[in-house]
Amino acid sequence: MTDADAVLVSVVVVNYRGAAYLAACLDALAEQTLPRHRYEVIVVENASADGSAALVRDRFPWVRLVVSSVNLGFAAGNNIGVSHARGVWVALLNNDAVADPFWLEESLRQLQGPTDAAVSKLVYASEPTTFNSAGLMLLRDGRGADLGSGHADGGQSERAEPVFAGCGAALILPRPAAGVDLFDARYFLYYEDLELGWRRRRAGLATTYAPRSLVRHAVGASAGEGSTLFRFCVERNRALTSLRHGDAVLAFRAALTLLAKAAVAWLRGLRSRDFGSAKATTAALVSYARHAPRTLAKRWGGLA
Repeated sequence: MTDADAVLVSVVVVNYRGAAYLAACLDALAEQTLPRHRYEVIVVENASADGSAALVRDRFPWVRLVVSSVNLGFAAGNNIGVSHARGVWVALLNNDAVADPFWLEESLRQLQGPTDAAVSKLVYASEPTTFNSAGLMLLRDGRGADLGSGHADGGQSERAEPVFAGCGAALILPRPAAGVDLFDARYFLYYEDLELGWRRRRAGLATTYAPRSLVRHAVGASAGEGSTLFRFCVERNRALTSLRHGDAVLAFRAALTLLAKAAVAWLRGLRSRDFGSAKATTAALVSYARHAPRTLAKRWGGLA
């Protein structure tokens, strides 16, 4: 097999309860302008029980289906998918995202070296002239934020530019070495992409916004933004990321902020008699404390 015949890109789609969106996602991947033999599509089915696995088997026999008996989450789900990949590059795509036909070609065009990563232009599926993300930026308090989110796409972001990190909804990067995870599996959902970008940045690796690599995204369709799971993962993972990569001041402030949020959530719960948020935030605090020693070991052990 020559280099021209080899699989160049492995597209990994993690699916959880995404049957309503998955067909559109895979139909768009079938229409990519990159020659079909140069890319493969891997769907990791995360125990959805909504017919997603049957949908892939029946309508998309060209897709490699990896079925998990439990919901691994986005982080570990992608790790499993990447472990099955054969491509030089791996492209991550949300199951609720529809890629433009030029998505893969334009993503690859942006890569200048073997360690580079490129993040797509994400727009809202319901408002395709409005940005969802043009990459991730790091705020001073350790939070991650989507560049351009909510802004009208008036052609102001048509230049390739370096970004702090790539949004995991549509991101291409080198396939890790065998046995090496892409994401920290403990994160389950949310902030795994910021942590990866911060880790890459500390290693001197570049991530670039690719303006012509367009993807339409139905944000939060699978996990549900605003749910108790969302709050738990976001609050815990934000603090863990600051602990692993931030300076001492930021790490301490992030932990203190999480503690304060738990206290405030309980006070609000007492007033409203709705303790969902309080329980989720407290669970995040407890989980943070449990994972903090290992996170520090990764940092001080040179594994960050």
